[in-house]
Amino acid sequence: MASERLSSDRNPFEWAGGHPALDLVNTLDDRPSTSPVDHLATYDDLVCFAELAGIIAPQLGTKLRRFNQDRASEVVVRTRSLREHLFNILTAFHTGRPGKQADLEAVSSAIQAGHRARILVKARPPNLAEYCWQPLDPDVLLHACSLVVERLMVEVDRCKIRKCGAHDCDVYYLDHSKGQQRQWCSMKGCGNREKQRRRRSGASKK
Repeated sequence: MASERLSSDRNPFEWAGGHPALDLVNTLDDRPSTSPVDHLATYDDLVCFAELAGIIAPQLGTKLRRFNQDRASEVVVRTRSLREHLFNILTAFHTGRPGKQADLEAVSSAIQAGHRARILVKARPPNLAEYCWQPLDPDVLLHACSLVVERLMVEVDRCKIRKCGAHDCDVYYLDHSKGQQRQWCSMKGCGNREKQRRRRSGASKK
């Protein structure tokens, strides 16, 4: 991924996914191009994404930002790896090709680590207990992302997971539309651009 450009915008993320795991996949922008933009450039980017996606609470994000960035940067690399394994799984399903067992095993390993990183502690009423990250370290963000990936893979109807129909867009999203007729990640963006391209293509053939 050496050719990727890294973004420095505070909130550059693509929120068309309709699920935090798909929004995670979409943090690598312009995927079909030779120079995709990785919006998870730093640990702070990862904290920001997790907060905005609702994966962690802002109070937890404040604590995580205090960790040494050298140690935290390795967590970013592993989270990107998790993201790409999920992308490979989604792409295999979308194209009808057999998925690689190595991708499933990598995601499974990350999910198992995520579950091991949580313990039950006393909770306020009405619950008896709640989960708490233990220990609280930079890996918490990777663990939190792995658990939302698990929810996508085991709880969501895979037929509702769609890829944008634009030829130059690899954004994935959940199709909640009536009759599951949604074709684009964004009607204002890819939808309009593709319709104009098809119009021009049709006109040129006349």
